[in-house]
Amino acid sequence: MEQQEYGRYLLAMGGDEFDPEDNEEVEADHFYGLFQWFMPTGAGVERVFEPIPDGQRFLDRIRPIYEMLNPEDFAGEYVPGYFNGGNEDASEDTLRSLGEKLIQRLKLLFSKVPEDDEAADAAKEAFGALSCMKEVVVLQPGEIGKLEQRLIQGADEEDSEVVYEALGDLLRLRSDYNENIELLSEAYYSIACDYWVAYYLQWPRYQGLQEAEDCLYPYFELYRYGYNLRWTQSKLCIGRRS
Repeated sequence: MEQQEYGRYLLAMGGDEFDPEDNEEVEADHFYGLFQWFMPTGAGVERVFEPIPDGQRFLDRIRPIYEMLNPEDFAGEYVPGYFNGGNEDASEDTLRSLGEKLIQRLKLLFSKVPEDDEAADAAKEAFGALSCMKEVVVLQPGEIGKLEQRLIQGADEEDSEVVYEALGDLLRLRSDYNENIELLSEAYYSIACDYWVAYYLQWPRYQGLQEAEDCLYPYFELYRYGYNLRWTQSKLCIGRRS
């Protein structure tokens, strides 16, 4: 099944409302919110991956986002539009440990980028930034938003964007945009409007990075517990989403 045929296969799941014109090209934007169609249990989501080679790996990876939903949130007239998580408690030790694991796994990922790779310079810079992380700090409720405001206003230690940029560059270079899975890129992003959650769930598509498939698992776990993080030049700050 080629990419356009796969796109029409997906749109057919939404019924006549999503039926494109015969000459209309199906694009990733058509599928923003696709995984929300299967809330809250995920029943039927396996059909999304049936035509994709090695689709079981993608299916196994996305199942936990439905498991973190609270079915009671879907009993009323208004239902969540995103996969918000935060229904389980986590100790400070657990959160701090996840932050430390995330730093170590990202360092390992960037350290393995070959010197002749197009992403090598960015990876080396990100590795250096991660090596400067002196502590993982768990913030009190509400503090993560204040930190973000101070960073935006330039009133606090500069945010370390290099890690975000290097990871994005590396994964883009390891992606085949002609694969069918590319049509789901916006669907993955719309799960949480969070690129790193989307990266984690799509990881099997990134060529040559299969050994690092759990690189972002600590980040996904923090998200599942209901937490955001911010990098500064010397600290990884973790705080509950408001």
